[in-house]
Amino acid sequence: NRKKRIEEVVEIFRLGEIYNKSFGQLSAGQQTRVNLAKAFLNSPQLMLLDEPTASLDPDVASYIREFLLSEKEKFGISVIITSHNMSEVEELCDRVIFVNHGRIISDDTPTNLAKKIETSHIELMIKDGVKRAVAYCEKNNIFHRMESKRYIVIDVKEKEIPHVLRDLINEGITYDEISIEKPTLEDYFLEYAKEKK
Repeated sequence: NRKKRIEEVVEIFRLGEIYNKSFGQLSAGQQTRVNLAKAFLNSPQLMLLDEPTASLDPDVASYIREFLLSEKEKFGISVIITSHNMSEVEELCDRVIFVNHGRIISDDTPTNLAKKIETSHIELMIKDGVKRAVAYCEKNNIFHRMESKRYIVIDVKEKEIPHVLRDLINEGITYDEISIEKPTLEDYFLEYAKEKK
């Protein structure tokens, strides 16, 4: 039932308002949605998508990611995505393959690839003791960077985080805010890219 399926796909991809426009009149984001809709018309078992959320507004991109995950779960379809958006790859993919000059250089889950990077980032908004924090990092050869007058990012191995935080307290350093970022797929990508330059 082609008519019914087209109506379903138009609703899924929110194309009602542009349904009667020619493709050339559409914005880049609208064209992306139309292309995704065309790809889903035949209820495929395998999807090959190149940068599927490129040019989309953040809310539409989020909706498309949720839709792809839902279709994958409900109908067991396989989706192969090419993308430079590492956070999107982490969210959508069970398996990641990095290719460099036609050669596969990495093939694993996003979590396992991220775990290969040992460095975590401690981000502190320092209340008192900025100079002491910098001196501590320099004395202990810990990579750090100042993002503003009070905001410092300290890079350490995950297992060293409690030790570093304890040392900072012992140095009399106090802070208003703290966040700890564990390695991500993007960290892996950037670290690998540095090695290859």
